[in-house]
Amino acid sequence: MTTTKNPWNQLSNVDINGEQAILATEDVELIKKYTSTKHYKNLKDDIYRLQLGFCPQQFVGDIQNADIIVLSKNPGYTPEFKTLYDHDKNYQKTLLDNLQLKENLHFHAFDLDTNKFGHWAKKFKKWFEDENMGAQFKKNKDFKEHVDWFSNHVALAEYFPYHSTRYDKGLNNFISKEGYFPTQKFLFDLIRERVLDDNDPVIIIITRSYNKWYDAIPQLKEYKNCYETSNPSNPSLKPENLLKVKRYSAKKEVEKVLEDSLKKLEYK
Repeated sequence: MTTTKNPWNQLSNVDINGEQAILATEDVELIKKYTSTKHYKNLKDDIYRLQLGFCPQQFVGDIQNADIIVLSKNPGYTPEFKTLYDHDKNYQKTLLDNLQLKENLHFHAFDLDTNKFGHWAKKFKKWFEDENMGAQFKKNKDFKEHVDWFSNHVALAEYFPYHSTRYDKGLNNFISKEGYFPTQKFLFDLIRERVLDDNDPVIIIITRSYNKWYDAIPQLKEYKNCYETSNPSNPSLKPENLLKVKRYSAKKEVEKVLEDSLKKLEYK
């Protein structure tokens, strides 16, 4: 696994435009620089502003060992999420442990599936509920029966680690000029090493910002187990909505991979 030092092992609480922010120490300089730009200061809608008052979520789950990694853009933000974070010390610890790659990691988004915070849990549940998913899925419609197994085999990674309601495209221009943030480099190195490991058949599903991910990790373009969702505006993880990088349907391939994974459940 990557020998790059994990920048999330050292966090800083700093003042950003009059508000306290929780940042990876190595990211502080670039965050300050970005939030001081004329572009950022002149943002007309707060939905594009970074929400830095709580722990980022660059990845969810065991990113080093998961069989399936879903790649997205950046973690979202709602006032309800902040309320959850502010009032749940265990959840705060879970987020930090995940960033620092502590032991016993799992896809903790499934823990929130009983309420509206379980966005990604609902996305993955489609694999168990779709009538067209094949015999193995019809036998395993009850997602809850297998959530423990599933949460240990799936991970989510975000292109940019800090929260916002909407992603500011102006951030792309900033990154093009200044370079990737240290936390981004760490994640890209980790995924690149897994993709280049011939003994690691990890499945990669890109849901948003395809070209940004390909720029960051060019090896993904030729990686045989890399797929894209057909609609980045409303990504669906159903096999019929997944494409190979060259934009042809990967429905049969994905169904086969998922059925093989579920067969493992029967022998546990």
